[in-house]
Amino acid sequence: MKTTWGLFVSGCWVLVSLNLQAQSFTIPKSEYDLSINSFGATTPNRVPFWLYANQYGIIPSTTPSFIPRAAFSNFKGDTIQENWSSLRLIYGIDAAVIIDKVISRARLIEGFGGLRYGAFEAYLGRRRETVGLLGDTLMSSGAYSWSGNAPPFVKLQISLPNYTNVPFTGGFLAVKGSFSHGWLDTLAVGYGGHGVKSVKGYLHQKTIYLRFGKPDWKVNFFTGFNHQAQWGGEDQIWPNGLPAREAWWAVVVGRPWEGSRVGNHLGTIDLGLSWSLQENKSLFFYRQNIFDDGSLYKLNNIKDGLTGVVFTNHKSQDFTRTITLQKVLFEFLNTTNQGGDVFDFAAGVFGRDNYFNHYLYSQGWSYKDQMIGTPFIPKQTDLQSTIAPVKNVITNNNRVKMVHFSLSGWLDDWQWLLKTSYSMNYGLYDYPFKASKNQLSTLIQFQKELPWLRGIDWRTSIAFDSGSLYDNSVGFQIGLRKRGFFK
Repeated sequence: MKTTWGLFVSGCWVLVSLNLQAQSFTIPKSEYDLSINSFGATTPNRVPFWLYANQYGIIPSTTPSFIPRAAFSNFKGDTIQENWSSLRLIYGIDAAVIIDKVISRARLIEGFGGLRYGAFEAYLGRRRETVGLLGDTLMSSGAYSWSGNAPPFVKLQISLPNYTNVPFTGGFLAVKGSFSHGWLDTLAVGYGGHGVKSVKGYLHQKTIYLRFGKPDWKVNFFTGFNHQAQWGGEDQIWPNGLPAREAWWAVVVGRPWEGSRVGNHLGTIDLGLSWSLQENKSLFFYRQNIFDDGSLYKLNNIKDGLTGVVFTNHKSQDFTRTITLQKVLFEFLNTTNQGGDVFDFAAGVFGRDNYFNHYLYSQGWSYKDQMIGTPFIPKQTDLQSTIAPVKNVITNNNRVKMVHFSLSGWLDDWQWLLKTSYSMNYGLYDYPFKASKNQLSTLIQFQKELPWLRGIDWRTSIAFDSGSLYDNSVGFQIGLRKRGFFK
């Protein structure tokens, strides 16, 4: 896309031009992350949910499997958020070899390069990310729109990645945001003219978030939104369709064409509140309100969304105590309303939002056969074989109520994590389950640094699924991990 390339090149040129007044060009210190993990389960073709969900599509569904992995990056060590004295190069590489009983294959999980100047950043490539207000990305069930469940795909992105003070507000108002263009390989077409079965797919994404209150205040408020849209092939699918450049602009501004929006749009409007407590503890409340086809504009689906709270103990590990509680997180996800059960185009009533499915692009909100958004709206091939599939959709279960609970802390010098989720699943509006399919998924994880192995971390996890949505399974993960900085 010439327009998007032009925006990206312009952004990089601005960074370079600004650096003419800077003192130097720097490369922040690089770090490495090496790991080996093995997975097993009692059901050969079913890894328990919390071993593979929100893992960027790395963990295969079949067991046993063995995954050596190596990552190298320098952006994590670049802790100076607003260094206006230099232009900094950032990069990230994360590759794995996935070996299971079906096939052995290499995968580039992450591979990108970019520039940082002051608070600004621009990059090109694949990068692991989540989108939306959350209390803790590791302990959460996953952001609704973009949870880290699917493999990253190639993007061009210009952003303010961290909250940056707005001038003349004395630090009371801070902003962060992004604007990006992505490539989604091919999109299968389930409906349309000219007999087109697939098209080249693209992604448009933009985010903006505001923080009200200075960082040292006891209470801060947060608000913002994220907007994603799949699009592509508008000039191939429809008679007299939109040229690519016009289609891109219609997607960016949400302009309708022939009575409908161009592309598959979704996102959330988020609210948050942080509250600093005594003794170096804090609470963070957050809410992600779902928008899909306009129902939120009329508040028809205001009941739907992700609501959460996380308690954090910011004190350092206390080795004088046997058990230390570090974080407690609680979340509730509801996607059952979807604007109501009536869709009447003539009357302007647009219910049955059918989250993550799309009438035109049959693979819906997914990439490489993995859901991009919350894993609690699963792809239908993950469900029990007794559940009837639905043609031309990625999921046959997007009406869900879910409660998620997570704890983390220390047991002596062992770091531990507990995640457990209970969901009630109702299928689709058009193809409801005869009865709610209830599901319990749990993970318990322990990790410890082993000094006699030169500081290598040992990690082991046990997970299980029990219910009527997934096949019942008990699984485990055993791994070694070594992290550090290059000298």
